[in-house]
Amino acid sequence: MPERLWTGEDIAARLLRFYDEKTSTRAITRLQFVEHVGYLLFLKLDHERAQRPGRFARRSVAPEGTWPKLTDLSGDALHGGLTELMRELGDQAPTRSDRRTAGMVFRDAQPWDLGRMAELAKLITEQIDPYQWRLIPQTELGRAFTIMLRACREDIDRKIETGQTLTPFPVLSAVVKVLDVGPDDIVIDPACGTGSTLIAAYQAMQSTDPAAIAGADLDAQMCRLATMNILLNTGRPFSDPAPVRLADTLTQKVPVVRAEPGVLPTVAICNPPFRSDGVVPNAIMRDDFLAYGDFPTNFLQHLMVTLKPGARAAVFVPDGVLFGGGAAATVRRALLKNCDVHTLLRLPTGMFHRKGVRSNILFFTKATPKPNHQSVTRYLWVYDARTGNHRTDTGNPVTEADFDDFVAACLAGGDITERAETDRFRRYLVGDLLEHPTVTFALKANLAAEVDDFGSPKEIASEIADLLDTAATHFREAAATLP
Repeated sequence: MPERLWTGEDIAARLLRFYDEKTSTRAITRLQFVEHVGYLLFLKLDHERAQRPGRFARRSVAPEGTWPKLTDLSGDALHGGLTELMRELGDQAPTRSDRRTAGMVFRDAQPWDLGRMAELAKLITEQIDPYQWRLIPQTELGRAFTIMLRACREDIDRKIETGQTLTPFPVLSAVVKVLDVGPDDIVIDPACGTGSTLIAAYQAMQSTDPAAIAGADLDAQMCRLATMNILLNTGRPFSDPAPVRLADTLTQKVPVVRAEPGVLPTVAICNPPFRSDGVVPNAIMRDDFLAYGDFPTNFLQHLMVTLKPGARAAVFVPDGVLFGGGAAATVRRALLKNCDVHTLLRLPTGMFHRKGVRSNILFFTKATPKPNHQSVTRYLWVYDARTGNHRTDTGNPVTEADFDDFVAACLAGGDITERAETDRFRRYLVGDLLEHPTVTFALKANLAAEVDDFGSPKEIASEIADLLDTAATHFREAAATLP
């Protein structure tokens, strides 16, 4: 491959240009396209690694000779061959232990419709087969796939039933720094989506332990994409156990379903679904839960009761979890008493493409409960990165610079006792937080007076234009299905 095509940005641009110019974009969504790129890269890399000389060769996970045969197929033969291959590799009771990761990549996978096989054949022969993908630097290949996933933002946001969203990498970078994620940690994400949280943690850890990260999600497509995203970004062998499991974490009394059940996590990072239209979280009430609320409240409670003492966590929550009554208030009180809830980061508005939803990140450390029902938390430090800071995920995205001051303030002196108050960083006593029976965090009086910040007129106009473009796409897709 020419050196100029070795950057992640160039690889992603070339493949997405193929989607725009060579496929029936009204029949194939961008997310379906990127998902198939992942399948093909898995098969091509698997073939290349099996062809390496001598002791460097690895046993092919797919049936021997799969890739060369695939490049010769077209039409009905391509559709039938790929369907059978996906069924075999997606088998959840594989006869070979080295197919456990393949089982997640291809689980419930289906090829494009039969009428799209000409486009799929071109994708195989023109964009995947000509290149030696194992020669591309791992960081660039992983970056390319991540960039393509982020280009699917609209498709992922439309997965309303599971509340999927994409977390900007600069936010995750700040989170892993404040949590001080290192090479000795075991990091989990119980609602991992496309796996970006686990990738950010892995990069910070600089670990080669395949068991260092693990995730779960209840959406099979997200699990397939997350697994491929992690494989390409970490260089994890395809023969290893899958880093992601298809599971409803909230029904488990363990932090997350793991390949190594005896290994307990030291860090949890979770951006759970904020919306769940038509979905009732956890149909069965768990006997280790104190209350029963929405997804963010339940994920917060799940980690509070399942993490081992000393484990650190960062959980994304909407304002309703901080200020609401009912289950949210019950869980807040328990969290303050059983964990050291040391930091709250108020995120900029607009950054998650969730209109009207304000997001925060709660940082806490699981602790052993104190006698006489005393609270483990002594102080909650609140950093305001929201006021006067509206961001969009297209024209005005967040950057790492947006969180440099937050990270520096949190890590001042390397100890929480060295933190100093500023205009944006304030300290609250736990007694003040618990003074109200419903535990409104006593922050509402200080924080709720803010004026909604939806950005400049130009940013608002750009967001409206994005929404109109999305609406037009939906209407075209609906029109294509009409007789």
